[in-house]
Amino acid sequence: MKDKIFIIWSGSDRAAQLVKRTLEQEHKYICIVGGSFESSKQMLTVGDTVIRQMISCNQAIVIFQNRHDGRVSSNLYFELGFACSEYGLKKIHCVKRKGEAITLPSDFDNSFVEEIEGDSDEAFAQGVVKYFIGRQKLSIDTNKMYLINNRHIMHEMIQAHYSEAGSKCSDYELAQYILFYMQAAVMFQDDARVLDELRTFKRLYNSEFSSELNEAVNISISLLEIQVGLKNDGDTVYIDDALFRKYFNSCRDILSEIKDDDSGTYDEWAKVIASENLAYACALYANDPNLRCQMREQLLGRTIKYGKACLEYIDILEKTAPCQENNDSIGLISMFRAYTYRHLFNAAKVVQPDEAGKWITAALKERHALMCNFNDSAVDSKIFVNFEMEYYLSLIEYLDYFDKDEIDPFDYEMYISDIDSFIAECSKRDNTHAYIKMIASQRERIG
Repeated sequence: MKDKIFIIWSGSDRAAQLVKRTLEQEHKYICIVGGSFESSKQMLTVGDTVIRQMISCNQAIVIFQNRHDGRVSSNLYFELGFACSEYGLKKIHCVKRKGEAITLPSDFDNSFVEEIEGDSDEAFAQGVVKYFIGRQKLSIDTNKMYLINNRHIMHEMIQAHYSEAGSKCSDYELAQYILFYMQAAVMFQDDARVLDELRTFKRLYNSEFSSELNEAVNISISLLEIQVGLKNDGDTVYIDDALFRKYFNSCRDILSEIKDDDSGTYDEWAKVIASENLAYACALYANDPNLRCQMREQLLGRTIKYGKACLEYIDILEKTAPCQENNDSIGLISMFRAYTYRHLFNAAKVVQPDEAGKWITAALKERHALMCNFNDSAVDSKIFVNFEMEYYLSLIEYLDYFDKDEIDPFDYEMYISDIDSFIAECSKRDNTHAYIKMIASQRERIG
């Protein structure tokens, strides 16, 4: 079920009824048309009934029209104020017919009410619907690491979306929440449970998905399938041929199908996540001990191709206003940089050895920054454990790659001591994650 929309109007309710009909029949929204004292068709009064109905909704369309006396109903302003308080300004969509002289309060700037073309009520209503649908493409205006740390918020968004109570966000917004929810599952090491949850969500509602929501769900399911299918062989973590082929073909197609849009940041986030996932999958499959050398080199070449593409997408994403406003650069964007630097390092060791040192140094620096910015006082302890694991994974690879005499002796001893303490603590907690085993194995090899 889509959002429930409360339609506020003044003057005649004809346009409001036409908007309601179109949104319900063509776009599957549920709409409630409010009442006005001036309406001969009035069904509601401003009081308990209207307030209860407004509370049951989560967006509002406000149609500014003059009454017979040439003024906007004061009732409209009451309902508008309540809606602004209840839903937030991003969920309020104010319109008027172009050319109609509407006197607005002095506190309203000119951009608050959108002018819609329409010589007839039908044409005006179609314009209102088009404007409303365009406004659904909103960016998530919350820091993404905050959302991941409080993943119950995203869980509730998913659960509510097709419920009888009505969704709490648009399909476009939910597509973004799905991507971040998937990242939360990885960081909380809760991959299998969330994979089952998203598979059930897709099975029940796939026929109602928008293109963005379909892409987000498929990207998320594919990555979580990789996470639960990880294999460990000593100091190597890999995926097998069947899992790689299933994932790579679908995710490559999804990446090529993501459409650029000017309204929100779903497309930027989806490109970053899909390209990083492709680099990750290629790097993992390249570790399969059963592969021929030629195939391994080709996979590592693809890892570099998708990794560098991901860094370009990150540069674009980082410059968007929502990411700057929400300070995402030191959170989720930094995390994707760290992931990508490590993929590039593992590939470059084989096919571009002159570049490898640069990438592992960059990965370690990014991981250290994440550890400092999101210590166990700032985020859930499970997220901190994930950051810690990824930091020591980069650190052991850094020590394993460079000769001992290339690293400051004091730093080297401190690093080794820190890794030993980390492995001992993981052993105490009985943490058997594939990457923990890999860190321990590489530590033994370093000696």
